[in-house]
Amino acid sequence: MRLSGSDLYARVSKATSRVQDDGGLFRRFKDKHQLNDLEFWLVIRFRYFPGSVTPNDFLTFGPYTSVSKYRDALSSLVQKTLAARASEERYRLAESARKGIGDTYAEYFARVARIGDLNEDEAESLFELSDRVYAAAQQQSEVPVPNLSAAHSTLPDSSSIWVQLERRLAGLSLYRADAHIAAWREVGYTGPRVELSTALFSAPDGLSEDQLRAAAPRLDDHDFLSALSALHSGGEATLREERYKLTQAGRAVRQAIEEATDRNYERPFAVLEDEQIDRMIESLDKVAEPQ
Repeated sequence: MRLSGSDLYARVSKATSRVQDDGGLFRRFKDKHQLNDLEFWLVIRFRYFPGSVTPNDFLTFGPYTSVSKYRDALSSLVQKTLAARASEERYRLAESARKGIGDTYAEYFARVARIGDLNEDEAESLFELSDRVYAAAQQQSEVPVPNLSAAHSTLPDSSSIWVQLERRLAGLSLYRADAHIAAWREVGYTGPRVELSTALFSAPDGLSEDQLRAAAPRLDDHDFLSALSALHSGGEATLREERYKLTQAGRAVRQAIEEATDRNYERPFAVLEDEQIDRMIESLDKVAEPQ
């Protein structure tokens, strides 16, 4: 049975959430170092870079956040001694933080290795099918895969079938982000523009300016106003009775982005036959809701 991209992603995502139940490991790391969500996200993403980075480098993986927000969060990490300035605009993760997050991941993978929701043959089969889709996602040329490639660069050296499977499922979940970015870039959108379009797309009755601003906390004022102006000038948003709404054209563009995201996500699954898709979905469902 061939499923839509959104249905495939939902099944992969649900199973991934189950195998990534860390028992609070990463929450404890976050609390220990008093990190907010963005600071913790940056510490994790530092693993993708072998050397120092600039705030702009993180736009590759998080294009919906303003550079100024990354700069402020990196400065906060420096103050907390979890990062250091390599130069005026370059940062590197402190060795103590790199070791701390590395040890947390090692403990996390040890936990994953103890999962036993499928028998050995089922787990091997699901890994084989997932690995084929994962490899196809990396090899196809239609959708750039920075998120998937970065995650692949940090694959752990583990013989555990469950650790290997968790990394393939995590990669396929990240591929959805790549599929979405490729879809909105195809129509000339930017991350901030998508951020506002998404908020308005989810609010058919519209949002006041205060509500819309609150719905986009990852944007600074400059990016917020620039994205709002772009939606207006493109005829995709309107302001009436002090409420912003997507126009019919704006909703059509946003719907087209969702449909293109689905098509992009479906691409690598084409390497599997219908019977293999069925087996993969059946196993994913068993992982997601173990008996």
